[in-house]
Amino acid sequence: MLIDTHHMEALGITDAVNRLRGTFLEIPGTRLKPAEAARLCGLEPPVCGIVLDALKDAGFLRRGADGSFVRAGSEGGSNR
Repeated sequence: MLIDTHHMEALGITDAVNRLRGTFLEIPGTRLKPAEAARLCGLEPPVCGIVLDALKDAGFLRRGADGSFVRAGSEGGSNR
């Protein structure tokens, strides 16, 4: 049986994107550095970095001066 590795890789990337998007959607004001996002979502750091950058390029996330990512359009100014 032949396994389409490109299809499997695409599914893995789609799953990673959905996990990270879900994290930022479910918890308003979430601010994560790349290493924190990787641990939280169970992704390898290089994969997580690529996905975070793609979400930033798509306008879903923005990157703060401290290197953390926050959902674009969220105030991020909570008193936490």
